[in-house]
Amino acid sequence: MTFPANSDPSELCQGILRYLRAHPEAADSLEGIASWWLPASGYSATTEAVQLALTQLVAEHRIARIDLADGRTLYQSVDKVSGSHPAWKPHP
Repeated sequence: MTFPANSDPSELCQGILRYLRAHPEAADSLEGIASWWLPASGYSATTEAVQLALTQLVAEHRIARIDLADGRTLYQSVDKVSGSHPAWKPHP
């Protein structure tokens, strides 16, 4: 099934948060979120639009950004991470 592209950050934020409520252990990269999380919630969006939504959610402290030593970045529920992951650090 193909979903219409959506670039509204607030709607994408809701899709990301909906996915995390259903899968509280989930952690993934920008590409994984755009390819797997959002389509599972009925959304289709460019990685640029998803990055805007992720940036907004991190700024609002609703999700955590985890910068790994190999240069990859993962996103996860802030409730799951809660500062316990060694790579997690709050982003302004």
